[in-house]
Amino acid sequence: MAFHSIVLPLILAAAPADAAAERTMSFNIPAQNMATSLNEFGRQAGVQMVFPYDVVVGQRSAPLKGRFTRSQALRRLIAGRGMAISLESRSIISLAAAPASPVSDISGAEARSGGQDIVVTAQKRQEDLSKVPQAITVVSGEEVEKRRIVDFASMVDEVPGLSINYGFGGESYGLLSIRGIGGADDYKPNGSPSVALHLDGVYQSSNAYLGMPLFDIERIEVLRGPQGTLYGRNSTAGVVNAITRGGSDSFDGYVDARYGSYDSMRAEAAIGGRVGENVRVRLAVMTDQGGGFMDGKGAGDLAGARLSVGGVVQTQVPAITDPGARKGFGDKDLFAARGTVDIEFAPETTLTLKAFGSRDRGDARQYDRLSAAQDSSVLNAGEDSDPYSFYSSQYYDQSIDIKGVSAQFSHLLNDSTRLDMVVGAQSSQREVGGNGDGTPYPQYEYLFDENLSQASFELRLRNEQQGRFNWLVGGFFMSDKIDYTSEWKSWAARTIYQNIHDQRRRSGALFGQVDYEVVSGVRLTGGLRYTSDQVDSKGRNVDLNPWGISNYQAFFATTPNFSWDKQFKDDDVSGRAAAQWFINEDLNVFASVARGYRSGGFDGTSILTPEETEPFQSETVWAYEAGVRYLKGPLRLSLDAFANDFSNLQATTRLANDTNGRTNVGKARTRGIEGALNLRLVNSSAHQLDFDASGTYLYSEITEFKSNRIADVTSTVGDPLPGAPKWTGRVGLVHTYSFGEGWSLSSRANIFYHGKESNRLNALPGNTAQAYTLLNARIELQSPHGWSVYATGRNITDEVYFPELNGASRMVGAPATYAVGARFSF
Repeated sequence: MAFHSIVLPLILAAAPADAAAERTMSFNIPAQNMATSLNEFGRQAGVQMVFPYDVVVGQRSAPLKGRFTRSQALRRLIAGRGMAISLESRSIISLAAAPASPVSDISGAEARSGGQDIVVTAQKRQEDLSKVPQAITVVSGEEVEKRRIVDFASMVDEVPGLSINYGFGGESYGLLSIRGIGGADDYKPNGSPSVALHLDGVYQSSNAYLGMPLFDIERIEVLRGPQGTLYGRNSTAGVVNAITRGGSDSFDGYVDARYGSYDSMRAEAAIGGRVGENVRVRLAVMTDQGGGFMDGKGAGDLAGARLSVGGVVQTQVPAITDPGARKGFGDKDLFAARGTVDIEFAPETTLTLKAFGSRDRGDARQYDRLSAAQDSSVLNAGEDSDPYSFYSSQYYDQSIDIKGVSAQFSHLLNDSTRLDMVVGAQSSQREVGGNGDGTPYPQYEYLFDENLSQASFELRLRNEQQGRFNWLVGGFFMSDKIDYTSEWKSWAARTIYQNIHDQRRRSGALFGQVDYEVVSGVRLTGGLRYTSDQVDSKGRNVDLNPWGISNYQAFFATTPNFSWDKQFKDDDVSGRAAAQWFINEDLNVFASVARGYRSGGFDGTSILTPEETEPFQSETVWAYEAGVRYLKGPLRLSLDAFANDFSNLQATTRLANDTNGRTNVGKARTRGIEGALNLRLVNSSAHQLDFDASGTYLYSEITEFKSNRIADVTSTVGDPLPGAPKWTGRVGLVHTYSFGEGWSLSSRANIFYHGKESNRLNALPGNTAQAYTLLNARIELQSPHGWSVYATGRNITDEVYFPELNGASRMVGAPATYAVGARFSF
């Protein structure tokens, strides 16, 4: 055993803390080999440095220049380098490999307590999470796997303050909201989501990418509230950024497979390492199969029914077909892969290339209807009260292909300035059909055929090493092309009609942010972003009239078969200002004010009238926030209060001509409080017990509603926003028992509560989903040989809940599901 591993703890245990270590001192250490920098740090700080060679080998430090306390300087020197302070005394500092951080949430999710630093890139530079003056949730890759977070949408029941609404396309057309903003967005692919999704720093321009599979994840960062400076475009609710794993210095990988309820099977595998002196690679693959928990009963009472007009059966109109019964509908059929190449051209010049693709041929998520006793309309095929069974004239599947490439380039121009570039290009092709009414009756039966492509480029310059004054400037450009056709079969209008859309968008931005420590412990941050947007929309409305009896003109009170060719342009200056006071190393508080902007554009739903082809205007928000952070040993505590005021609120609502369209409906406000407590209750040689609790209280209100219908105005003003549950929260326990010699048994249980929420503007009781509570658990046996076995349970109380209600139709959440699995890491 090494000498210092025996003697060092005894020395440090007896050594009193040195008050002088908290005084600021001057440091000037150039970028160089990390071992050399650490020894130079020790010389300038007057301490002896002890660190394992295998942790620093191949590492190069960033430059360190300025006045800091000893702790501040060392944290900056090792930030993002995979090291943590192990022991510290008056004269000796010991470093060790940083432990993998599970989860931390500065505003409401969970972290195991332990006082470790958690490095994030929320402000587009690596920094300690506890020092960032905004509300952020970070979920590590380990927690992503253990919590079964498989896409952006599945984070909803894991992170308080998040919610999701579904459009007519069901699960394929979700609308993610944060703090109540986003639930009123357009479900079609040409919309601009309020929650800006990013994958490896690449902006995802459409909610079509919400269902993108997540696997082999390093971490997920959720930035709450408007991000008007560094992210800017269409981020009035916040940002979700998923960072995937890259190549490692040594050869490693894993295989993970599980089998569960309803014949579900998911498998992941990854392998990577160095393939040359300066090249690292990684390949990750996954598949997700089965899991359908709905039972189809065919067309029921409506089998063979035909359209009747004035009592005359229209024999030229095909009858409703009966596809027969089908058990286990809703199966997944998903494959995905990602390849990564990390190239180190020089110690401070790196290039990361990623290519990914996914293929989804699974069943489309199905709505069912209320029982016939509750719903006596012609649309009901004889439903019973079972929410897990449904009637349909066909069993819809989906075809979704997503592929793309990205590149991240980083170069140290000199000892103080770094250049970062992020380039991405991707596309999506999807065909999805269904019936949003949950019935075999073709009232509004749809088939969506969509093709999307996008390209983006971002360039940033920043100071390399954080100090008293920090700065960042950059530019962003994005272009996307969206071509899609919406086809609707409607017995109500006695026809089949199409909307054929062709949309082009271009968006550019210049942005900058600075922060300055005006006096010791007090830091001011300010940033601005100029954004310019242009949207070109072309399209046509076509009444196909295949049966020669179309009632389109009378039914929709409009003239069909029209076209449009229109343009929208706008620009805006948004930004953010914040003040932060580090009361001591453990406690800091901040307050901020920000202005967010979301581009206007064009409706993407069914264009039935020329009125719906007019552009809607940009949405803006003023956001105010204050928070406190406390991190001391085994305790992590955070509390945030926020207020948002929206103008020109964008939403899909009923227009003056009785059709639904995307428009500016008025003003709204949200107010709320978020809190999180993370505490290690037990920390012995054999047992560790961690407790976490987090939650969000949200008040939302529509304060002004624009409509020619007085009844709509009076019924809507004062309503909550869609996708804005008043209460969401999570409580969890994680226990680990170490047998010795590397064997351990870990168990976890968490309860998640999601409050009642409306799904629409002008919401009726049939559009308000009731609150639900989910209990999830996991137990895992880990061996010292790299393998583990585990069992999981989700919604183990078998609660019946509905993420979406649409009048008499409803989408039911998954019942109790269980799985067993095994993992081998090498």
